[in-house]
Amino acid sequence: MPEISRAFLSAYDKTGLDGVAKELAERSIEIWASGGTAKFLKEHDIDVKSIEQLTGFSQLLGGRVKTLHPAVFSGILARDDEKDFSQLDEHNFPKFDLVFVDLYPFSSALEKNADEDELIELIDIGGVALLRAAAKNFKRVVVCHNISCLESILKTMDGENKISEKFSKKLAAETFFFTSAYDSTIARYFWNENEQGFLKNFSIGGGSEKMPKLRYGENPHQSAAVYSTFPSEGVPSAEILNGKPLSYNNFLDLDAAYRGAIEFDEPSCTIVKHLSPCGIAIGESPNEAYEKALASDPLSAFGGIVAFNRKIEVELARMLKKHFFECILAPDYSEEALEILRQKKNLRLLKLNDFFPKSKISVRGITGGILVQEVNSPGTLAEKWEVVSRRKPTDDEEMQMCFAMRAAKLVKSNTVLIAKDNATVGIGGGLPSRVDAAILAVKKAGDRAKGAVAASDAFLPFPDTLYVLAEAGITALIQPGGSRNDQLSIDAANKLKIAMVFTGMRHFKH
Repeated sequence: MPEISRAFLSAYDKTGLDGVAKELAERSIEIWASGGTAKFLKEHDIDVKSIEQLTGFSQLLGGRVKTLHPAVFSGILARDDEKDFSQLDEHNFPKFDLVFVDLYPFSSALEKNADEDELIELIDIGGVALLRAAAKNFKRVVVCHNISCLESILKTMDGENKISEKFSKKLAAETFFFTSAYDSTIARYFWNENEQGFLKNFSIGGGSEKMPKLRYGENPHQSAAVYSTFPSEGVPSAEILNGKPLSYNNFLDLDAAYRGAIEFDEPSCTIVKHLSPCGIAIGESPNEAYEKALASDPLSAFGGIVAFNRKIEVELARMLKKHFFECILAPDYSEEALEILRQKKNLRLLKLNDFFPKSKISVRGITGGILVQEVNSPGTLAEKWEVVSRRKPTDDEEMQMCFAMRAAKLVKSNTVLIAKDNATVGIGGGLPSRVDAAILAVKKAGDRAKGAVAASDAFLPFPDTLYVLAEAGITALIQPGGSRNDQLSIDAANKLKIAMVFTGMRHFKH
């Protein structure tokens, strides 16, 4: 059971440190500190010993070397062992039982777009080494990396300044995760995936930080948590303006809706239910986009998630209030719109100021590993535009096919999507059979399929999908092409008088 009689403190951000240090002093705990921290504590009338008294030299290289010294690390790494203690006594080195280090704020500076020289100076070396040394020796030394953690240690101490080894081990684990995330942020800053490729080792952390606890996972019997990564972006960085805390499933659905919102430059609306888009549309205004997206599949939209890429004003708020949605995401809201939507107390309203993503990679977990890939960037559509049918698409059909393929990117493969007037009217996705996906899309579209266009996220290995679409009244189809049976589909398109375009780019979304 670690017993704390001597503490080492080093903090970049000294907010609240004086109050905690006073409590340590009141418990008769001897305090040592690095240069700036020692000066701060002395200014607050707290008895403190400077680490310079121990090392015998002041900070070097402009402060880059202060604590990297055997006298400091011996006092941290010494085990609860007479041989180790005798060596400390031999060299007159103090034994440290508590180590608190607040690291240089690399992530904060990166968020503020600091220049490279400033960022490099904010890569903490000694602080990370101190934390790792203390965490390694958790059976004797207690470690922490923020003020709230230091406060929890004080609350946990008994009358003899002891805490349990179990709690100390927990703090050690938190510290190693923290330093790992800290290093991951720096690594991600230096790494350019376009030039350097995917390296031998990769950290999912990237500066990840746990957010407020989730009640449960996909189902009530599963525990869960959400972590924001660095750079901060997407739904985890949104501000919740109204409603209950977000659930695990809310985060998944909101992310899917968010991806729909950022796919288009025009005012857009994406409605998602259980990770599947049920309505996607663009319009002259977000109001128009919403009306068209809702009309795509109003039954499935009930209880769904809605995302916009434009500010929500009063009229749109009134329209949204008429329907039951779990969450609404937008870059901003007018005060009047917020007042209207807040009348629904449980409706989650999320505001995302920095709407567009920063990271160029996506990470996905599987059992025993993670998959990392370049993102399928918003706006990415085709490598070529090859009209392979005898009938050429009209200008309007070309415009609708562009919309349809960009919308199809958002739907689980296999995907067949039917669109008209820059809105989905039928979506078939997440099915093993592309023919079944087409049948579902046609069923959802009904009479709206007549004169509409369709998109397939991958090539058609057989022409049967074309026949399903043609029978429903589809006049044009966009697909990647690339099947050994492409000619069969081309022949079928000519026979059915359908205009068909090959893009040379597949848009699977598994």
